Amino acid sequence: MRQRSQVYIFVASALLSLMIASKGVEPMLAIKLAVGTYLISLATYAYNDVTDTIADRVNKVNRAIARGKADDKVVKRISIALFFIGMILLMHINLYTAMIALICTVLAVAYSHPRTNLKDRFPYKTLVNASGAGFAALIGGFAVDDLNVNVVILAVVSFLFLFILAPLGDIQDYEGDKAAGKRTFPVVLGINTTIAMMSPIPFVVTLLLLTSINISMLSIVVTSIANTVSTIILLLVYKRWHDKAMVKMSRHVLRLMYVMNQISILLSARVGAEEGV
Repeated sequence: MRQRSQVYIFVASALLSLMIASKGVEPMLAIKLAVGTYLISLATYAYNDVTDTIADRVNKVNRAIARGKADDKVVKRISIALFFIGMILLMHINLYTAMIALICTVLAVAYSHPRTNLKDRFPYKTLVNASGAGFAALIGGFAVDDLNVNVVILAVVSFLFLFILAPLGDIQDYEGDKAAGKRTFPVVLGINTTIAMMSPIPFVVTLLLLTSINISMLSIVVTSIANTVSTIILLLVYKRWHDKAMVKMSRHVLRLMYVMNQISILLSARVGAEEGV
């Protein structure tokens, strides 16, 4: 759980989606949504760690399985249990959240299972990651049966931002991925081309949010700060991509910028709700 703490971004997306779609959030619904999303996200990463041991050892990734501190069979059983519990919680909300839980579970298995192994195929690894983020951003709207325009924008922003976060992880793991025969964006396109592909995304996200309805001044400030910082971070990565510690730090910062952009959408939705009243 400590080593895969980054799954908080998917929980944040689900909760922000719920807040955007709801006039008032029911606490028990929010708890079921948050815990269910968290467990399925954590199970996805745990199962991936089981099937990614070789590359993780080459990259000297500090994970329990790669260091031989955890038995892969035990972790696999734990991941199955997490999938099962998470699906039950989300299925208990309504049919729509049940369908999203099922889709995300199928994507997670297809992503990591040796027979399908989408994580090693270009460009499916990043597409599946981005799709998972998009579904997490939709699930809150589905939970209250209100898939409004702000929820859809949240999902689009989440999808786009994973085209920054996922390739950054691949840059950090470039050597091991290449040695293991993985076809990630950096391995197929080259690191500089991958960063060049990522660089316009903060601008696209800013443009999308600024042209959305009911944009508030506070939303503009939050979005501008988040995507200016994102652009600066990507420029630093372009110059120092060989520095793994710096790339790892950049991922932490960009996850926060990801959440800031989503908060900006929530602020705009609140303005729209007040004007509607």
